[in-house]
Amino acid sequence: MKNRSVVKSLHLLFSAVLVAALVLSVAPASRARADETVPTSDLAVSLVSIQKRARACEVFEAFYRVTNLGPDTAYHLYYGVSIPDQYEVVGIMRAPEALDVGRTVTFSVVLKVTAFVPGESRTGWVGVGVVTDSYPGGSLDPNPDNNGVSTATKLVSKPVMNCWE
Repeated sequence: MKNRSVVKSLHLLFSAVLVAALVLSVAPASRARADETVPTSDLAVSLVSIQKRARACEVFEAFYRVTNLGPDTAYHLYYGVSIPDQYEVVGIMRAPEALDVGRTVTFSVVLKVTAFVPGESRTGWVGVGVVTDSYPGGSLDPNPDNNGVSTATKLVSKPVMNCWE
């Protein structure tokens, strides 16, 4: 009987210590967040132009627009490109690191068709997204649904094994 009461007492003590530790660890964090105001910037990305067709080993440029709908300036912008095996990102050009409220900027993504081998799909999707880093000194985006756009290009040449020629 004593063993059960000792075990029960230790269990209650352990539970109380665990709850107290959780409460103490959460309380200062919520107070610190309440004192700090994080800027909010709604970024909207749209496609300006991209080739509808591409050939093996071809380098081409796709153009996009990013607009900061506000209400605050967007800082620490990151540009991401999502592509299949057929493409390689050569570079992202004219992409600012910050964007004032109401400002629209056109940037481009340079791509190369590199892996168009027999059996590969003839459709290649290119997706582009722009996000902000919210910590430290960045901003939050209240509407991430408009942060990216994707489109397809058709590969029209004969497949090749490499582009090193």
